[in-house]
Amino acid sequence: MAVLHHAFRCPVTPEFQRDVTLLLCALKADARDELSALAIAANRHLAHREDLHSAFMLHPDGSASSWMEPDFVSPGLAAVSLLAHRFTAIPGLSASGGANHYVLETHLPLLGWSSAEIGLLVRGKSIESMLMNYADTSRPIEQGGFRHTGGWTEGSIAQMLKLSIDRMIQGPPSGSDPHALAAWGLLNDVGALRDAQAMLAAISDKDWLVMSITH
Repeated sequence: MAVLHHAFRCPVTPEFQRDVTLLLCALKADARDELSALAIAANRHLAHREDLHSAFMLHPDGSASSWMEPDFVSPGLAAVSLLAHRFTAIPGLSASGGANHYVLETHLPLLGWSSAEIGLLVRGKSIESMLMNYADTSRPIEQGGFRHTGGWTEGSIAQMLKLSIDRMIQGPPSGSDPHALAAWGLLNDVGALRDAQAMLAAISDKDWLVMSITH
C-alpha cells in the first residue's frame, strides 16, 4: 500500500473554540460518558468524508467507533472527531510524489533545517499538544490507544516555515557544500519543495495545519 502524506486546513473560529472548550470541560470533569457521546455524535456526520476516512480512519463503521466507547475514548479521539468536519483538504507533501515527505525529512538537515522545524513541516505536534494551547491547566493531556488523530502545526509557525521554503526554492543557500547542493537538487527535481510551498500557502495565522501519514 502506498505511503501518503495528507494535509488539511482547520480554521480557528469561535465555533472551533466553543467545541474545544466543551471537550476540555468534559475532560476536566472526567466525564468519559460525555466525551464518548461527543465523539460518537460527531463521527456520524463524517460518513461522506472519504478524505477523512483515509487520513484518520474515522469512518462511522470503522475501527475508530470501538475506541469511542466510554471505557476507551480519549481526549484526542474525541477532539479529532468533533473538529474534523471543519477540515478542508489542501495539497499535502505527496502531491508530486508519495515519498516526498520522506525526502524532505532526510534532506532538509543538509540544508540547515533543525529536526524541530522538519517535524513541524512534515508531521506536526500531537493533538494533545494542540489542546493544551486552550487548556487552563499545565497538567499534560494523555494520549489514548487510538493514535490516528493527526499532527498539528500552528498557522503562525506554518507561515514562518513557508518563508524558509520560499527562500529555498530560489536556490540553495550561499556557500553550500557539495552534499547540500545535491540535497537541494533532489528536493527541487522531485517537486518536494513545491509541494511544501503549496501546502503552507493554504494556511493562515488563524488556522491549524493538520497532517497525517498513512500506509
